[in-house]
Amino acid sequence: MSLLEDALRPAEGSPAVSAQAQVLLICVNYRKPTETRRFVSSVCEQTLNVPMEVIVVDNSPEPEFDSAEAQVKVFASGKNLGYFGGAAAALRDYLKYHPLPDWVIVSNPDVSLPDHDVLQKLLDSHRGDAAVIAPSIRTLNSFVEQNPYMRVRPTRWRMRMNALIFSHYPVDAVYQGLSWIKHRTLDGVTTQDPSATAAVSERIYAPHGSFIALHRSYFEKGGTLDYGAFLFGEEIFVAETARRLGLTVLFEPSIVIEHTERSTAHGLWNRETSRYRRQASRYLARHFF
Repeated sequence: MSLLEDALRPAEGSPAVSAQAQVLLICVNYRKPTETRRFVSSVCEQTLNVPMEVIVVDNSPEPEFDSAEAQVKVFASGKNLGYFGGAAAALRDYLKYHPLPDWVIVSNPDVSLPDHDVLQKLLDSHRGDAAVIAPSIRTLNSFVEQNPYMRVRPTRWRMRMNALIFSHYPVDAVYQGLSWIKHRTLDGVTTQDPSATAAVSERIYAPHGSFIALHRSYFEKGGTLDYGAFLFGEEIFVAETARRLGLTVLFEPSIVIEHTERSTAHGLWNRETSRYRRQASRYLARHFF
């Protein structure tokens, strides 16, 4: 059953449906309670002309997040369901008792909304054919722009090569180390603030996964959050879903999100993380390329 069908089907014994939220923001937390509280606080300070609800998916083994804000609910998964896995479970639960909102936003907790009108700008920027909005996502204290994540679709050869690289732990470890050095070097040499250059909206292939805004048309046309891998590659999953359904992914640089990425190499050579990359790369190559 699709998410839209779930939204239209009343749940037995369900509580009375509250006023319809036009924005549903789902933040997925896994052992980052401090970052999650900071992010949720910035979300609750947003100035919006429409109702909004926030769901924090607590993927941690033991509950570590709560909130006194009326618009914030906690979905305790009881185990780590992954990024989109946790978001999909929370959305399914939400749609048992509420209609599909106009916007579903899926976010990491390590981002922040620097201005009070970020979400209102997002709503105002919507054009008729845009089903996925990719805002400007800038690394904190640097000028690195993370969107567009991919402007054009990768080749089948590239995706197969990624699957090969991530299939072997030693090769993956070297690749991740070199990638980390590259990004830290770019952080050090990039001197131009993206806001200082003229930027216009453009259609792109894939949005950065740290903050993705999905219009209701994404779900109405058959899109889901039911990604077949535990972690990594969510950007390409959304891109391929939009591509299959003939929907537009729009980069909107006027909407600015700040992203706090890892500043150390800690965790790069974790075997479990490497296993997730291997699983995701194989899934994407097999199903879409």
